[in-house]
Amino acid sequence: MPERGHRLYGTTQVRLSLVIRAPSRYVYEWCTDYRTSDSRLATRRPFPTFRVFRISPRRVLRIRVYRGRGVDGGRDPAIAVDLVRLNPPHSWHLEQIDETDRQSLDYRVTAMGRARTRLHLLSTETWLTPDHPTKEELRAQVGATWARFGAACEADYRAGRSARGT
Repeated sequence: MPERGHRLYGTTQVRLSLVIRAPSRYVYEWCTDYRTSDSRLATRRPFPTFRVFRISPRRVLRIRVYRGRGVDGGRDPAIAVDLVRLNPPHSWHLEQIDETDRQSLDYRVTAMGRARTRLHLLSTETWLTPDHPTKEELRAQVGATWARFGAACEADYRAGRSARGT
C-alpha cells in the first residue's frame, strides 16, 4: 500500500473475556496450534490459505492469503502476516500486519476449575484506511469470532480430540 503512505486514521482498543468449558491447558494448546489447515474455522469466502513457519519453540510466523480480496477490490490477493510469541502455559501475543491495519493482540487463559477456562483478550488495532469499523462494530466482530472459536474448542474437547491437530 505504498500509495497511501503511513498515515494513521485511528486506533481502536477492544477487551473481551469469555468462558470456555475445557481445561486451561487444553484451551491454550488449542488456541496456539497454528496450522496450515486453520481455514476450517474461517467464515469469509473464499477461504484463506495459510503458511505457517515455526521459527522457534516459542515463535510462529503465519501468512494468510485471501485470493482476489486486495484492498483495491481487484484480483490481487489480500495478505496478512502474523508474528506470534508463545508464553506457555497461560499467554501469547500476536502482531498482525495487513493492507488496512496493524493489530496487536494479547491473550491470557485462566483456570476457573477443573474444566472451565476464562480467556482474556486485548486487541489494539491501528487503522491505515479511513474506512474502518467503529469500536462497537469491532467489538461485535471480535466477540462473534471468539464465540465461534470457543464453541469449536469446546466441541473438540467434548469429542475427545487432541488440542494439537494432526
